[in-house]
Amino acid sequence: MAAAGFALAASAILSFIDNFVAAVGQEAGLWQFHVFRTLFAVPIFLLIAVVSRTRLRPQNLKTLAVRSLIVSAGLLIYFAALGTLPVAQAGAGLFSAPLWVALLSIVLFGLKLGAVRWVAVFAGFAGALMLLQPDPATLSYLSLMPLAAGLFYGLGMMLTGIWCNRESPLVLALGVFLTIGIVSATMLTITTNWPGETFLSRPYVDPTPRFLWLTLFQAVGAIIAVTLIAQAYRVGAPAVVAVFEYSFLIFASLWSILLWDIQTNRLAIAGIVVILTAGCLMAFSGKKAKEAPSSA
Repeated sequence: MAAAGFALAASAILSFIDNFVAAVGQEAGLWQFHVFRTLFAVPIFLLIAVVSRTRLRPQNLKTLAVRSLIVSAGLLIYFAALGTLPVAQAGAGLFSAPLWVALLSIVLFGLKLGAVRWVAVFAGFAGALMLLQPDPATLSYLSLMPLAAGLFYGLGMMLTGIWCNRESPLVLALGVFLTIGIVSATMLTITTNWPGETFLSRPYVDPTPRFLWLTLFQAVGAIIAVTLIAQAYRVGAPAVVAVFEYSFLIFASLWSILLWDIQTNRLAIAGIVVILTAGCLMAFSGKKAKEAPSSA
């Protein structure tokens, strides 16, 4: 239940701050945004560490680096997909992560999910498709990009509880921010020398006050959310937490209504119901599995 709560809180925050990425795109490119977000985030991490008396030295630098690279790859592929695909297709692909978590848990670690959890995973993904409603007529090989994002993101989150359960959530979050910042700095150098006109290929521009405030806002929100989701995967079963991450889509729909008065159709509402049902099934099956040995 604690892991589910962390995942729900992280999804609510991330879905809120993502509403303002379009505003950032009016000021600068994607890579410049990530570089400045990292520059804002690192001092905040240091301040939090000092106040909370948390050490930022990793327990195992090698496993932390691998986990950070995998998670960052998933997130950056997702952002790259947004430059060439509709948001619905990119989002549907990224939220294939729970399926990848389930499959990788079996293939790599020999874990057993049980019939109920399998149903919950596929139901959650089906609900995500109902909510996002991607257009099959526009599908192409580029649609594999967000699926790859889901694969990397799911693998990284699964490895969080297996390899990095001794790392603090603050260290896990900082690792992802630094990795994305380093990769983005490299890409910003490339796009500055070979500029384009899209959000992905835009060169460095002098930051405006609006860009700085929006980026700082994004950095603070992302720090909180990434720390929460890292804690969720540290204390909860990856397949369970992954299903609760579908709530991102639910919160995104709610924020669209509250912030921009964008209404949701009946199919999307049905998708929300399916997602909630899948989360309840996953939570109930996990609770039942824990109680079974004590009653035997």
